[in-house]
Amino acid sequence: MKLGLTLPLIACLCFSFSCMAGNDKQDDRNQSRNQGAKHEQRRLVVNSPVQAVAMAQRQYRGKVLSVQSSGSGYRVKILNNDGQVFSVSVDAATGRVSRN
Repeated sequence: MKLGLTLPLIACLCFSFSCMAGNDKQDDRNQSRNQGAKHEQRRLVVNSPVQAVAMAQRQYRGKVLSVQSSGSGYRVKILNNDGQVFSVSVDAATGRVSRN
């Protein structure tokens, strides 16, 4: 009778451990993806629209009208003291600011 219960119990335990090992592998993959995303963010000089505006205003004085995310960074629209409206690109990877 004891042998009859022991076999199913062993099978159940083996199955449970194999599921747990599968979860560990999935956790490792998720952790590695997250570390890659964090590494990518650390490589960027400009990580937010607020930073892009600050960098643009250091080089070009005026009132910021808008800021938009672009493919490689941000585009900041500025109204200067002479009433001219112009756009400035801020490269997220390098922090380079250039007037369009």
